[in-house]
Amino acid sequence: MKRFVFLSIVFVAFFLSEISYSKTDWKKERLARWYINYASYLIDVGKYMQALESYETAIEISTYRKTKLDALLGKATLLSTFLDAPDQALKVYRHIKKNFPEAREIAYFREGLLLFSINRRKEAKQVFEEYLKRYPYGHFRFQAEAILREIRKAIPPVKPPVKIVRPKLRVRICKSAKRAYVGGKLLLAESNTILVNGKDSGKRKLIFRSERPIRVSCSGKKKTLRGSVVVKLKRNRLLILNLVDIEEYLFSVVPSESYSSWPMESLKAQAICSRTYAYYQYLHRKDWEYDLVDDEGDQAYKGVERETRRTTKAVKDTEGMVLVYNERPILAMYTANSGGNTADSGAVFNLPKPYLIAKPDPASLKGKMAVWERRFTRDQIEKAFRRIGIDVRGLRLIEPAQIGPSGRIIKIRVFSRYGIQILRTRTTLKRALNLPEILFKIRRRGDLYIFDGRGWGHGVGYSQWGSAYMGKEKSYKEILLFYYPHTQIKKLW
Repeated sequence: MKRFVFLSIVFVAFFLSEISYSKTDWKKERLARWYINYASYLIDVGKYMQALESYETAIEISTYRKTKLDALLGKATLLSTFLDAPDQALKVYRHIKKNFPEAREIAYFREGLLLFSINRRKEAKQVFEEYLKRYPYGHFRFQAEAILREIRKAIPPVKPPVKIVRPKLRVRICKSAKRAYVGGKLLLAESNTILVNGKDSGKRKLIFRSERPIRVSCSGKKKTLRGSVVVKLKRNRLLILNLVDIEEYLFSVVPSESYSSWPMESLKAQAICSRTYAYYQYLHRKDWEYDLVDDEGDQAYKGVERETRRTTKAVKDTEGMVLVYNERPILAMYTANSGGNTADSGAVFNLPKPYLIAKPDPASLKGKMAVWERRFTRDQIEKAFRRIGIDVRGLRLIEPAQIGPSGRIIKIRVFSRYGIQILRTRTTLKRALNLPEILFKIRRRGDLYIFDGRGWGHGVGYSQWGSAYMGKEKSYKEILLFYYPHTQIKKLW
């Protein structure tokens, strides 16, 4: 998979000199742009579904065609590159072709390129021929002609047999550090080199290897890591990666994500879930400089200090086991507590997956974080919304506008002096008030708003606290197939 840098495409002027925007419109525009930028950050840390939701929010908020278009192009690339959803990406490109004539050329080209990449060559041929007919002097004519020549050879592509090897992961520890300690050595970033204990190394990349785990300190983090440590000079800063065997990576991840006192079957389920998640990222980031980040953006990875005998045994007992759907590793999303009902990814993130569906999960109600309550005055809510760029002054009422199959409030309807606004709950209300989940009911007492909620996280997929209680009676296989229906557990190495 290629890492796509989301392109800024230059289009014909939109008669901006003749368009007047109200102050509220510009606030919405700034907020929509923020969500587009935030989506790029979420992709960097592996939160693909959340990035998709951020793009959707930008599309819904903005009244400016260029912003909507940028969000749509980002959404299509995200769907095809990281979410294994080419058909949904094709729908986006076709929507752009129909509704955004100023971007029709790039939509045609990307549609054809995507069809070619997923081996739908007949359709790709039709799209590229139409592209060249419409744009004989287009920006992408040479690429389109080259791909058409390849298609017309009528030689079916030969896929080499897939050889699955036990991967070594590249885990990003620090993205942009000015200084770091690695194995007791002080590293400083200079313009063209890395200084080691004050001396010029003459290198822009250093690799630290040891038979023992290596101590790393950078950007306020201190960890002892298995494997090797790679330090690269990037824009006069230090990019620090841990190159580690996937199983040894899990030795730290499982106890960082679960309590080691949990039932062994629960720990095994977490090990397979975390292995699947890591392997999915590994497969989708081949051309990136790293596969995973070391915190909850992907999975918590706190180093050797967090390892325990029980969790290491859980990893070893499930070595190489991965969850697959249609012979491909799944996007193994998990949440702290489902609140008694797992969420449907199609409802929450607008991308359905057959193994990420809504269903009752009574075991989660026994765990921590199952039930919560938050109270806010009208003034507190108005200020919280203002901090994220949404004006709801004169707030009169907040009520559900769309409820998903699990009972989660997908969108809210907000009544204020500015009229009625329909907003995505997770990206607006939840973010503004820092609510644990969107599985809640809203009560109003005068100027006081009470949120009676259940669950912690997004609710999609595996529930860690649900697994903790299910593990007392069920096997790890039963737990995983409950949370990820229609999947299989396959030993890949």
